[in-house]
Parts: sequence; C-alpha cells; structure tokens
Amino acid sequence: MMRKVLALAWLNALQLLRNPGEVVGVIVLPLALTMLFGSAFAGSEGKPMQVLFVDEDGSAYSAQVRELLDAEESFETSAVARSEAEHLIGEGDAAVAVIVPDGFGDGLAGDGAEIQVLRDPASESAFAVISVVQGVSMRMSGNAEVAVYISQGMPWVGDFDDVYAASDARWEPLPPIYAEGQTVVASEVRGDSVMAEGATLSSIGFTVWFMLFMTFGSAGGILEEREQGTLRRLLVAPVTRGTIMAGKIVGIVLAAAAQALILVGVGALAFGVPWGRDPLPVAIVLGAYVLAGTGLAVMVSALVRTRDQLGGLSPLISTGLAMLGGCLWPIEVVAPVMQTVAKLTPTGWAVIGLTDIVARNQGIEAAVLPTAVLLAFAVVSLIIGVRFLKFE
Repeated sequence: MMRKVLALAWLNALQLLRNPGEVVGVIVLPLALTMLFGSAFAGSEGKPMQVLFVDEDGSAYSAQVRELLDAEESFETSAVARSEAEHLIGEGDAAVAVIVPDGFGDGLAGDGAEIQVLRDPASESAFAVISVVQGVSMRMSGNAEVAVYISQGMPWVGDFDDVYAASDARWEPLPPIYAEGQTVVASEVRGDSVMAEGATLSSIGFTVWFMLFMTFGSAGGILEEREQGTLRRLLVAPVTRGTIMAGKIVGIVLAAAAQALILVGVGALAFGVPWGRDPLPVAIVLGAYVLAGTGLAVMVSALVRTRDQLGGLSPLISTGLAMLGGCLWPIEVVAPVMQTVAKLTPTGWAVIGLTDIVARNQGIEAAVLPTAVLLAFAVVSLIIGVRFLKFE
C-alpha cells in the first residue's frame, strides 16, 4: 500500500512541475520575494546613521563633542567643512550635521557655548541626533558649571580645565544618574519583550505565507485530474479510494515540506536567520503547519468545482490569512482584537510558534500549544475535505 501511496504522491509532484505557471507561482516567486525583502532588511539592520561633523573650534572640548557622538553605536561621524555640510544637506545627500562653532571652548568657561544642528526637514531620523546632542550639551554644561564655580570660588583646588576633567570623569563608566529603558510588548502570548524584526520577520512570515501557495498549487492537481477524468479512472484500478486520497495528501505534504526546507535554508544561509539554533521545535511546528495547510487546501478543493475557481481563491485565502496571521508585520503591534483574530488562523499559530522559537529562543516548550492547535486544524479540515471531495 505504501508503494502505491508514494507513486500517487510522485504523480502529483509531476503534475505540478509540468505546469510552468504553477512552478513560477509556488516556487520561483516565493524565492524571489524572500531574497528581495531579505536583502532589503539585512541591508538596513545594524547600519549606522551618517552624521556630518563640523569642528570650527579645534579645541579639546569640541573634540569631546565628536567623541561623545561616536560613542553612540548607531552613529557614524564624518568630518567636513560647514560649506560642504550645508551643500550635502541642501541636495538631500545627507540628513544631519553637527556643528561646533568657533569659540565653543572659550564659551564653556565664559558666557556659554552652543552646538548647532543642521538637518534635512524631510528626515525623521535626524531627531535622534538632536536628542543625543541635547544629552551631550547637558553633560558638558554640568561639567562647565561645576568647573566655573570651583575654579573661581576655590582657585587652590585647580583651574577650569582640571576641575572640568575631574567632573567629566564622574560620567564614566556610568553617569551619576542614568535611566534604563525596557520595552514591554502588550501581548499575552508569551510575555516576552523580544519581537521578530528585519530579516527574521520576513523569513518567518514569507515561509508561512508561501507554504500555503504550495499546498493550494499541489491540491489543484486533484481538480485537474477530476476535470480530465483520470481521477475517476483510478477507481477501477486495484487501489482503494482511501489509498488514492492518501497518495494525493502525501504528495501535497511532501511538496510543502520541500518548499519549507528551501525557504528556511535561504533565510538561514543568505540572511543569517537563526533557524538552526533549535531545529527540533522548528521542525515540529513546521510539520504541523504543513498538515494544517494541506488540510485547508484539500478542504477548499472539495468545496469548489474547477481548478480555475481554486486558482482564483487561493491567492485571496493565502494572502488574507497571511495578513491576519502576522506574516507581514509582528502580531504584537496590532490591536488586541486583531491579536485574537490571529489565533483563529493556522498562519497565526505558525507565526506565534516560530517567532517564539526562532526569534525568542524559547525552546521546545514554545512549540507545544501551536503544534496542538495546528494539528487539530489539520484533522478537522482533512476530514471535511476527504468527506466532500468528489472524484467525478
């Protein structure tokens, strides 16, 4: 019996590969989009913001301004002249420039000093630079106030430069008072603040999304055989109806599993997504999702009349479930009611489980509930599909 099931599964795969449109839709397109969006996210992750730095003062204090800006890991400063900074920002080739004007060092010990920030009004990221510059100004202002007060009121302690240096040393390795920020995600799913982002988000989402395209594309072979009459003729062969259905279902499962391996491999090898950090729970969730997607495809195939109808419905169903299930954006950022809706979809549970395992490294425990829900969905949908699927 197993040999017959595998032979029917192989026939299903050959039907899929013989159709160029199906090959493009379920294999080429998913790979192309995964590579495109993965490259875009990978290129933007960890890339520091370019900040132009103009030092017109040439003092130790203006050098400290640049040193403090460079200490911000998300910034990368480049020394330029004021005229060049104004030209680059005016042409839209740079977003922001920090200018330390002439007399800055003398102003610290005198009537006050200023740091100027030039920015492109179209750049929202420049506000981050302004925020950091304000922090630099507060640190240097505090040091200067202490240095002026002590050097003038108690000159035997030291001059302005000495007292300033002593005061500034108090900021390292941590300032006397500092704030520690923590991100809390409003989600009851796992109680974890880490969200999938960048290449990890796109790899998980596209894998879940395009596996549905594969299951629907493979299930279309059943309708094609019914339209051609070959499915009916199989009934006179020495195989039972159950064996025929098992072969078709195994064919869909193997095709979806193969696509999952390809998409996971691309994400891991091309973009460094940690799919292989804990492969067992990943395989468990993906396996359950393959069965759920197969059940959905078989059920829809049983409820439509022709392959053309399935071809029209499958993109709508796949894309709709992808959007509701969090394949295109983190589930945690949507409204609570939409988070609840996501839990009514197989895509939502697949994304929840894979995010907990791949992005949050929560291990086998995170696979239990999503796998159970996906298997329940698979059983119900397969029963409905097999019950109502017509051979002629």
